[in-house]
Amino acid sequence: MTTSIDRWIDDATFHEDVDYIESLWQQRPLGTLELPLIDIGRGEPLVFVPILEQLEFVYSRQVRKMSQSRRVILYRRQEMRTKPFGPNDRAEELRQVLDGLGLECPDLVGHGDAAMVLFEFALRYPQRCRSLTIIAQGADYRISPHPFIWFLHELFYRLPVEYVLPAPFLRANVINYIMSHSMDNHTIPSLPRHLIEEQFSKISQWPFVYKCSVLPIIHNFDIRKRLSGLTMPILLINRTDDALSPEAKTRWLAKHLPNCAGYHVVSGRERFFMYSRAETVTPLMEAFLAARNTRRGSLKQLQQ
Repeated sequence: MTTSIDRWIDDATFHEDVDYIESLWQQRPLGTLELPLIDIGRGEPLVFVPILEQLEFVYSRQVRKMSQSRRVILYRRQEMRTKPFGPNDRAEELRQVLDGLGLECPDLVGHGDAAMVLFEFALRYPQRCRSLTIIAQGADYRISPHPFIWFLHELFYRLPVEYVLPAPFLRANVINYIMSHSMDNHTIPSLPRHLIEEQFSKISQWPFVYKCSVLPIIHNFDIRKRLSGLTMPILLINRTDDALSPEAKTRWLAKHLPNCAGYHVVSGRERFFMYSRAETVTPLMEAFLAARNTRRGSLKQLQQ
């Protein structure tokens, strides 16, 4: 008989992972910025590009595991509430973090809209990217039903809707997309909705954050005509039925990237499968990064 613990990530496990990430933050000056930073482990640097504050738990299991053999970095991004902070701003934020840490060309990881930032950074600074690991993101972003959702976002972006839109309503709709899956998807374990809601509820002034920090990244994201600039090795991972990044779009991206080093579709019941299905996702990442290390070692031997 299947128990609830077999079906879901239990509360105690989730809170332990959230507390683990929260316990590691250290305020750190990074150029003109001062951000909370996690910088642990030793070895080749691996930088996780952050998604929304309070949602960094999505990386917690990879941070814990991969910091045993690598130097792992994660920073908490700036969340804007009064002015838009777009993809160029986020790419420069990442550059300042790398500059502040003296990292010339690390391996980089991005999930969802953090992957959009990572793509923008890689197109602007390809020489700063040893490799990219892209989780749950294609080359464009069109939320179904499109163009209706695009039109709503356009209104939200241009009008002061954030002053009247109830935060619980907006939060519920975003989480609906995160939890969306096909009726016959019974993947275990998965992340229960109430735990995702718990983290989202910690984001203050959520409609303002959505307008200024989320919409500027996702609203017009489309790099399909710029893929030739992404020459570094790229690993793509997605699940079969993600409503925000359909598998067909990541499959198309895998076929059109100049240097796709691997594309994997894994089982998962919600958008944060990187966390809930870490036992599948993490080995894929480790194998990809190990191959990069082996190749780098071979090149060094040839140069000698």
